[in-house]
Amino acid sequence: MKFTELTVEEFDQFVQDPTLESHYFQVKENIETREADNFKVVLLGVKDENNQVIAASLFSKILTMSSYVYYSNRGPVMDYSDLGLVEFYLKSLDDYLSKNKCLYVKLDPYWMYQVYDKDINPIGTSETSELGEQLVQLFKSHGYKHHGFTTKYDTSSQVRWMGVLDLKDQTPQTLKKSFDSQRKRNINKATNYGVKVRFLKPEEFDQFLELYRETEARAGFVSKSDEYMKNFLHHYGDKAIVPMAYIDLDAYITSLQEGLNDKETKRDQMMARENKSDKQLKKIAELDKQITHDQQEMLKASELRKTDGQILNLASGIFFANAYEINYFSGGSSEKYNHFMGPYAMHWHMINYCFDHCYERYNFYGLSGDFTENSEDYGVYRFKRGFNVQIEELIGDFYKPINKPKYQLFQLTNQVRSKLNAIKNLKQ
Repeated sequence: MKFTELTVEEFDQFVQDPTLESHYFQVKENIETREADNFKVVLLGVKDENNQVIAASLFSKILTMSSYVYYSNRGPVMDYSDLGLVEFYLKSLDDYLSKNKCLYVKLDPYWMYQVYDKDINPIGTSETSELGEQLVQLFKSHGYKHHGFTTKYDTSSQVRWMGVLDLKDQTPQTLKKSFDSQRKRNINKATNYGVKVRFLKPEEFDQFLELYRETEARAGFVSKSDEYMKNFLHHYGDKAIVPMAYIDLDAYITSLQEGLNDKETKRDQMMARENKSDKQLKKIAELDKQITHDQQEMLKASELRKTDGQILNLASGIFFANAYEINYFSGGSSEKYNHFMGPYAMHWHMINYCFDHCYERYNFYGLSGDFTENSEDYGVYRFKRGFNVQIEELIGDFYKPINKPKYQLFQLTNQVRSKLNAIKNLKQ
């Protein structure tokens, strides 16, 4: 085996293998994204005796103290069950980094440490857990510090827990049957309202941002800048998908009117009959309720159209596609229009997009790992749980100092800076 820098073409061809667990950060489109953020990028891989790539990773080089922090975000990409390959990569990486001004290195493998059902019951064999522990110990034997099996969000790390739909051997119909009653009911509601989904063009991205910032303010979280997300959209091209769930009130009112006409006609026909049975009278009473409901809905929709316009944007999201899966990155929705069930329409549309384009995984993505009712994201877990997701636990982050004297100075500087900031905050 040979450790080497890879060309973009070699890297891209390798990570496009759908049998590999490769993340959307480990694709060629992320090279220009990182460079646009003023980072340098290097592609480091392993080739076998036939000169075929068998491991690869995109590293960002972050200038720090006249050296570089090397960060493989969701990499390296390789078969982690081949412990010999992993060990060769780690040893060879050490040699490379020591010669290339590395302060410290951070690896964040997109490898599933353990898989659980929606109720956090382990799935799989004991061999899976054993391999996970062997990998952790292998990294440690090469001087890496494991960030730990965290169960909370951490701004210094990627999420370690995900909710994923396994679509293999499924159809939209069989998959929907596995959802809980609330998920099925809300998807059906969105369909009955006539909610549609379209894909935003790059010049329409501000429509996503408007919903995203509204959700951000409502939830009280702080995220990336507009420029950060636009950078992804620009460089990822058709691998970045931005659906918008919306309702056309003209079409909705027309549909309501047509349904109302049908119900009134049926009611009139039933009322014209003599000697009505109790069963018929109950049907008439039920029709009366439905007619009253439709009339009220038409009135509310008409008033909403007057104040808010014909087209209402309900929910939008950013999704990334790679050879492995469709991955939900972030999203937002309108609280004012939440009764139209826009987020459910969006996710159901994208799940069907996976079936239409032969993807076998739909990744709802991040969870904290704390599944108790008092957790910071219990509502998020409950939402994803309702889709009957499997919960995937990633192996976590690994850090290793390469230039140890300078790394100790780096840590000391950070500690002093943190203390000074704490003192400054106390005085404010």
